[in-house]
Amino acid sequence: ITTSLWGAGGFGKTTIAEMVCASPRVRERFKGGVYRFTIGREVRGRADIAARVAEVTRFITGDTEQFSDPAEAGRHLGRLLDQRKRTLLLLDDVWTVEQLDPFLHGGTHCVRLITTRVPSLLPVGTQTIQVDQMTLEQARTVLTRDLDGLPPMTIGALLDVTGRWALLLRLVNRQIKAQVETGQDPARAAEEMLHELRVQGPQGVDPAGAVFDVGRPEERRQAIRATVEAATGLLPQGGMERFAELAIFAEDEAVPLPLIARLWQRTGGLGERASRELCAQLAGLSLLSLTRDDGGRISLHDVIRDYLLSAQDPTRLAALHGELVDAVADGLPEAAPPSAGAPAGHPAWWELTDGYLQDHLIEHFVAAGRTELAEVIASDLRWVEERLVRHGANAPQRDLAQVPTADAASRAHSLA
Repeated sequence: ITTSLWGAGGFGKTTIAEMVCASPRVRERFKGGVYRFTIGREVRGRADIAARVAEVTRFITGDTEQFSDPAEAGRHLGRLLDQRKRTLLLLDDVWTVEQLDPFLHGGTHCVRLITTRVPSLLPVGTQTIQVDQMTLEQARTVLTRDLDGLPPMTIGALLDVTGRWALLLRLVNRQIKAQVETGQDPARAAEEMLHELRVQGPQGVDPAGAVFDVGRPEERRQAIRATVEAATGLLPQGGMERFAELAIFAEDEAVPLPLIARLWQRTGGLGERASRELCAQLAGLSLLSLTRDDGGRISLHDVIRDYLLSAQDPTRLAALHGELVDAVADGLPEAAPPSAGAPAGHPAWWELTDGYLQDHLIEHFVAAGRTELAEVIASDLRWVEERLVRHGANAPQRDLAQVPTADAASRAHSLA
């Protein structure tokens, strides 16, 4: 049985899927295990898809066989799943038929739960559940969390202008809460937030504040822009610029806070303490998620990341990627050139210990326009060896949410 939760971004598909997977009843049912893997938009092309299937296979079964063809990799995974007890496989954020097809082979005792924004990619016979607007009761609960004294008419109007969109409701709630914590009257804070959304959101300057049509992508983009801009107005000087710079980090990844601090040191002169304080402020406004894992990690919802990317000049983005790799290089020793003609003073990139950088360094080089250097690094046997060791021996013990996009071998192949 293949089941799918589908709908636009920010409505809670992943949250609902994770709640299902955490259910004791579900875990009792699937003796072979419950596994969650994020696919994401950035897994494109045969090499990346085959690598992702291989990573899933390795994580679940420990099998390390590699395939260049996604269908072959999928059939191999299916045969291994056939040998296991009943298993639940959550494939989160699937975007294309090519991404999904390899995971549908075999696995007689495997149930697939898929989240997607593209229901047309689902196979015939899939049980589909649309996740869209919250009910009035649910939306009111999210909007008024930790807030007392909001006038009923204001609550109703805010539910209209947010379209009962889970992501937007949470952002609005946190912004009102931030104002209340400064001593502002809750009703006044809510009225100001309502005015901001009516003026800057999908309804423009319409004083009637017509109901936001959450089904229209353009209206969702306008609503996110208005809400994020209102939130960043609460940040200290330079806070919006630093926040926007987070868009360069890979989608669906938990990014180490010390790495962000290294970027912000170069772009804004922030030390690690100031960087942590800013991240805490951003998390308090629900503009990002912050955890204490491994010294602190942040992640952006892809709806917010998309907004940040769309608001920046491509030249600026390329420069930011360059600033990041330069900041990383500053902390590495120099190594002998890997081959004749390689740049002098080449840092020993294979000595990186941070998992995020090991998985995405090549992407940042390419995005910075340094493709030739990316090819040199990706084809350096010292780098490849370190990547293979990391993705071979260590992969089965790693957190499910941190499964990388592709291993070094496939990246080197793609770049070459």
